[in-house]
Amino acid sequence: MRVKQIISIALAASLAAGLTACKSSQQADGTATQNHFSVFLLGSGSEPTEDNKILKKIEDELGYTYDFEYAMSGHEDERIGVMMSSGDYPDIVQLGDDKLIQAGAVVPLDEYISKEETPNLYEFLEPIDKKARYTDGHIYALPGYGRPVYGEDETGDYWGPAFWIQKRVLEEAGYPEVKTLDQYFDLIEKYREAHPDTNGISTIGYEILAAPGYEWVLTTAPNYLDGNPNDGDVVVDKETYKAKIYANSDFAKRYFKKLNEEYANGIIDPECFTQSKDQYTSKIASGRVLGMFDQHWVFQPGETSLSAQKMYEYQYVPLPITFEENIDPWYRVEEQLNINQGLAVSVNCEHPEEVVKMLETFMSEDWQKIFQWGIEGEDYMVNDEGRFYRTPEQRVEQDDQMWAPANKITLFYDAMPKRTGLYTDGNSTSPGMQPEEFEATLNDYDKAFLAAYGKNNWADFLNEPPTNPKYFPAWNIDLIDTSEADYANQKLTDLSVKHLPEIIMSGDGFEKTWKSYCDEIDTINIAAYEERMNEQIQWRLENW
Repeated sequence: MRVKQIISIALAASLAAGLTACKSSQQADGTATQNHFSVFLLGSGSEPTEDNKILKKIEDELGYTYDFEYAMSGHEDERIGVMMSSGDYPDIVQLGDDKLIQAGAVVPLDEYISKEETPNLYEFLEPIDKKARYTDGHIYALPGYGRPVYGEDETGDYWGPAFWIQKRVLEEAGYPEVKTLDQYFDLIEKYREAHPDTNGISTIGYEILAAPGYEWVLTTAPNYLDGNPNDGDVVVDKETYKAKIYANSDFAKRYFKKLNEEYANGIIDPECFTQSKDQYTSKIASGRVLGMFDQHWVFQPGETSLSAQKMYEYQYVPLPITFEENIDPWYRVEEQLNINQGLAVSVNCEHPEEVVKMLETFMSEDWQKIFQWGIEGEDYMVNDEGRFYRTPEQRVEQDDQMWAPANKITLFYDAMPKRTGLYTDGNSTSPGMQPEEFEATLNDYDKAFLAAYGKNNWADFLNEPPTNPKYFPAWNIDLIDTSEADYANQKLTDLSVKHLPEIIMSGDGFEKTWKSYCDEIDTINIAAYEERMNEQIQWRLENW
């Protein structure tokens, strides 16, 4: 078993032509089967150690071994470009979009999947079959997320978008209900005035992540304040299903005007537009940031650090705030499929059927429990009623950031198709979703905090998910690389990155800088972008 991490793009390029050759073995009938795979995964962090027990169990019981390559954050497209130029692909690749599908670099997987031969994968795909297929009718990627849950969703956590605020701010204010943007900033302003320093460092009222690859954190916030679900850069009319950009809308202007005022008041971090993602996370982990708009999974490493430091009051609560109290929030949504994303098999893999066979095995409940709960008796226990639980010692151990690399295969498992919801024995598919475990992991501070609000968990702070529109979500519509629609969308992002920081920092010059931004948007072929979006929305309405 070998595990490697590619630590630079230059090194990745040098290795592109020399990925580990496939190892094969012979079945009883003499047929060659592949049991060693090179695997390319998006993202980094929590890479498995050489002695990772899950990888060892897979090798001992199933015979599979791997060479892992991890894309450096922000350099994924560059690494994929190297692959496409050389034509040398790892056996298994995680797709973040359809570039490799368009390039003919991955093979259709639907021909290897059937109710008879691969019942676990068949069951997994059945409710999403139409959405999982590419425009040519084939399934190239097995998605890691977005399938409707098995059974019921009992999760108490929330990983999506919200305006987040530190618990200590709400506690000091007497646990108020916060519904509007003005109420939100009013709380932050008052708390920062009373507490200008946090543990000897200046308190940051509102933080913004605008690092490369995360521009959407800055640009999409006004969409939610206006009561819209996450359709990316467009708002889709709920009756006509027509999409229109909102970058230059009145409600976007209203949000950035508010940020302009808060920046002038010293509430917004003056370093926010020049900092990296790591610097942003570090500030979250310091406990000095009172609030921000973001998706939970993005800043979660910072919260994990706060938990390890037992700084529970410095952690965050998600608020589904809107411009006005009469606007219904739409932050929390039903499961949504990340189309053209997930694990795919490259054309260089000698035995794609073996990858499918492996994933079919991994989708069994026995292996899913290993991936999500760990080893029975070691990582979790089972009581007389058959309910899974962890001992206090196991919880403490697993809360340590140093535990996962030797005991989980987080990045690989995140990319795989998986069971979410309930197992057939009634247990939740992961500790975080098991109601008893959620309650058991709450510290005394959080128990008192939830009790003060009359909530059972953090998801209760959000809206109940409305029914997803049939086309939803529009953000994952394929714009087709190098098309006019793709160019217009990229140009819109570039203009936002250029102008929005200027607008927020412009002080009394807000109207002038906002007009300049809107004038430049008018020079883009927005019509091509909106036409592509509307064409695909209509296609989904007809075919999904």
